[in-house]
Amino acid sequence: MIEALYIAETGMNSQQELIEVISNNIANVSTPGFKSAEVNFVDLVYQTNIGTQGFELPAHASAQGIGVSTSEQVVNFERGDLKQTGNPFDIAINGNGFLAIETQNGELAYTRAGRLRVDDNGYLVSTQGQRLSANIQLPPDVTGVTFTSSGSVLVRVDSASQLVEIGQLELVNFNNPQGLNRIGNNLYQATEQAGQPTFGKPGESGLGQIVQGFTELSNVSMNEEMVNLMLAQRGYQLNARIIQVSDQVLETINNLRR
Repeated sequence: MIEALYIAETGMNSQQELIEVISNNIANVSTPGFKSAEVNFVDLVYQTNIGTQGFELPAHASAQGIGVSTSEQVVNFERGDLKQTGNPFDIAINGNGFLAIETQNGELAYTRAGRLRVDDNGYLVSTQGQRLSANIQLPPDVTGVTFTSSGSVLVRVDSASQLVEIGQLELVNFNNPQGLNRIGNNLYQATEQAGQPTFGKPGESGLGQIVQGFTELSNVSMNEEMVNLMLAQRGYQLNARIIQVSDQVLETINNLRR
């Protein structure tokens, strides 16, 4: 009966972590480019119950589980829906790949959120002001910007009739995107588990294409998250009930000795 208390505790802790992940998914349902996360559960080590028949393993010996734990959080990198915004600096990736940007400490980070803007020096930056790794700088007299599906950046200068190419966007892919480390602000950091980043031109080598004037929405499914939330809540309640019943049984056993 004591074991039941500890087993139920592991169940409550695991369901609590699941609820926290679901809460974060729901909170970011309107965050452009956000990728939902899932929790994987595993059963804990089993112990063999040999009863009271000495040290030899009896024929009826059985293995008893000692609870559950969460093994990892898995990010779902399925592409979200594309929403047309009409903003020429909004770009979405239709397919695989990430945009590479430079963080404040000079390292590279990766994102699916392509809501760009121009900083005071004319460089294309993210919404947090971090430059793209391609270091694309727009001339001061630009009157129009075009991003092609293959990542070429074309601008119209003053009243010129022809577009001028000033840079090339590259996308980055990983052998195991699930191994990327989430660092906030829709950014991911490369890890050994993710593998070496592979840079390429949009539309080539399995990379997606650039779509201008669109933004990628969060891939969070509210219907799925609400169902998961109800299941997690029910699982938490049942484990709490197990603790309550086990406590009542232990109290009854103690009263029998009086």
